[in-house]
Amino acid sequence: MAKQKQHGGPRSFKGALAALVVFVALILIFLWRYSGLATVPAEAPAAQSAVPTATPAPTAAPTPRITPEPTPAPAVAAQGLGSEARQMLDDFLNAQPGSVSVWMQNLVTGASYSYNPSAGFYCASTLKAPYALWLCQRDDAGEIDLAADVGGATGWQRIHAMLSKSSNGAAHALGAAYPGTAETGFSEFLRGLGFASPDGCDVTEEGIHGWVTAADGGKAMQAIYDYTQQDTENARMLKEALLAADHELLWTPAPAAKKYGSWDQVLHDMAIVYADEPYVVAVFTNWGSTEVDFPPEGVEMMQQLGHLAAGAMGAEG
Repeated sequence: MAKQKQHGGPRSFKGALAALVVFVALILIFLWRYSGLATVPAEAPAAQSAVPTATPAPTAAPTPRITPEPTPAPAVAAQGLGSEARQMLDDFLNAQPGSVSVWMQNLVTGASYSYNPSAGFYCASTLKAPYALWLCQRDDAGEIDLAADVGGATGWQRIHAMLSKSSNGAAHALGAAYPGTAETGFSEFLRGLGFASPDGCDVTEEGIHGWVTAADGGKAMQAIYDYTQQDTENARMLKEALLAADHELLWTPAPAAKKYGSWDQVLHDMAIVYADEPYVVAVFTNWGSTEVDFPPEGVEMMQQLGHLAAGAMGAEG
């Protein structure tokens, strides 16, 4: 009788076992490769941040430095005082004793010069010039009437005496009628001219007070020049009063509208010089005397300085 075929014998069992081993091996290989257990490549960093770090952008090459073009100088500066003229003025003023301050400007080209411009001095009678300008402008505006009587003379007669003769009596009379103070707007007027300490300047019946600089005096005369360029009666009379000043401190090569100031320990002069190219010059010093209005050494210094100023401004032939 033939034998029946037996299933599940030794041979079939071995085959199944081999297939199972292969299957398990494949699973282990899969898990090993994709579960992070694989060995880190040698070129990779040994440790990594939990958050990947972005690769920085390459640093741009530095921009070559470009030398800026020089800023064109204003047209006025091109016509300014030459170095030789400045040096001559500096040398002269450096040799002077005491305190000397100078401010000057060509009214056509704008060329200017200053020496110790911020030094302060008692104003003395120099404040009468901007005070007169302030009165003229108030009369123009109808705020006052310079044709009216001011202590026995008209306002304009008082102004003329105050400027041409430097009359303190005329100044006090005007100060009584039209006080120049902070309350009346005089300080604000001076501030508009560019004065350094306008609030301390006043003209009243009691007298004249103020602390000023040569730059203040020069700016006041520049403002007077601008005002007197107008074709008005007040402008004409103001110019005439200043041209009639009968003193000799600053030497000038042409007619000049001037105003001096002389008191204990101060001696000043300032002028609008009507040369072919008009210019302003203001000189403030502590050279005053208790004995005379015009100490000889002060007159001599200002005469010499007047020649130097005229040369520097191109006005001396």
